[in-house]
Amino acid sequence: MKSIATCFFLFIINTVVLQAQTINVNTATQLQNALNTATAGQTIILTDGLYSKSGGFIIPANINGTSSNPITLKGNSQAIITSNNLSSGYGLGLRGNTHWILEGFTIYNSAKGILLDSSHYNTIKNIHVNKIGDEGIHLRSYSSFNSIDNCFIDSTGQVSSGFGEAIYIGSAVSNWSTYSKGNADTCNYNSVTNNSFGDHVASENIDIKEGTKNGRIAYNTFNGTGLNNQNSADSWIDVKGNYYTIECNTGNHTIADGFQTHILVAGWGDYNTFSNNILTVNSSGHGILITTTSSKGTALNNIICSTNTITGSNNGLTNVATQNCTSNNCITTPIKQSTIDKASIQLYPNPSTDILQIEIPETYLHISYRIIDPLGRVLASGVLEYTTTLLRTTNFPPGTYLFILNNSKVEAITFLKQ
Repeated sequence: MKSIATCFFLFIINTVVLQAQTINVNTATQLQNALNTATAGQTIILTDGLYSKSGGFIIPANINGTSSNPITLKGNSQAIITSNNLSSGYGLGLRGNTHWILEGFTIYNSAKGILLDSSHYNTIKNIHVNKIGDEGIHLRSYSSFNSIDNCFIDSTGQVSSGFGEAIYIGSAVSNWSTYSKGNADTCNYNSVTNNSFGDHVASENIDIKEGTKNGRIAYNTFNGTGLNNQNSADSWIDVKGNYYTIECNTGNHTIADGFQTHILVAGWGDYNTFSNNILTVNSSGHGILITTTSSKGTALNNIICSTNTITGSNNGLTNVATQNCTSNNCITTPIKQSTIDKASIQLYPNPSTDILQIEIPETYLHISYRIIDPLGRVLASGVLEYTTTLLRTTNFPPGTYLFILNNSKVEAITFLKQ
């Protein structure tokens, strides 16, 4: 049996180790220092506030976690990272890093939001990206096996409207000499799931570049309200890669089509599968437009499953034959936005002071939600696991807020905080 002294000694050692694994930062200098010296298993916690650095915050190469001991950078949505320049610098850049988890904070007012170069096995989740000069989140220079999950991205393309994609996977063939030594920029096996997009995304919600393959795009809620038709930005997704699974997404509003494929390089823009997507196009285009032939060659092997649904399109679901797909990888079928009855959602007291009570019917369980302030910042987010949820609003500044269901502003409910 261990003595009391031994147990006390072990308690002290474990406490010291735990504290060493948690780094709390509250200034820009402390943040960059923590990024420079992080080790596997550490968690860097951002105190609420503004972290501003000219050129943005860069994680140096070879500062890596492991699969069992990742490095985590996390904060609330009121922890805001910025380069404070829409034309220069990244909010956050990874340069040859593996096994990082970026979670919960806000990226704001930067030329690019989050950029991954030669970085693998990283997770970006619950991040709010807003007011960005060019792209919101960009995976580049062979970055593979990364996941982007449950993020909200808005107000991209604030400087270069033709380059304002919310999520950008790979590099255009014209940039392969710069970012991948003239070879295809093989940003492969990346997963983009459960994300939503605001009303001011200038270019595609997701641009999948030629040379990339084997990604999964699922359970996202697309929004084409902000598409400006510059540089062919007229659809939610442009697929120029191969072997992508695009399933279980919903989309509203677009200029031309919902999803498009293109052939920019011979042999690419092919072998992709589209299934179980709910598409509200509201235009003269198709739900899914497939380019089968071009000056670069043909792409005749894309699969459009008959499980996709389309409304609001003058040209129907697709321009090619649909197929009866035997496999269905969807775990659940998302609730169609139009089926959500706001009258059945109760928020009270409204105005709120310290606690906001959220009541929903059982049929709406497991729907995600966000609380967004007048500046577009996400102050709270989560999943409604119970019919009654209590949300503390003590730290919310007085004002008007949007309670957003199912990752969509379509079903926003306004409430006041006193």
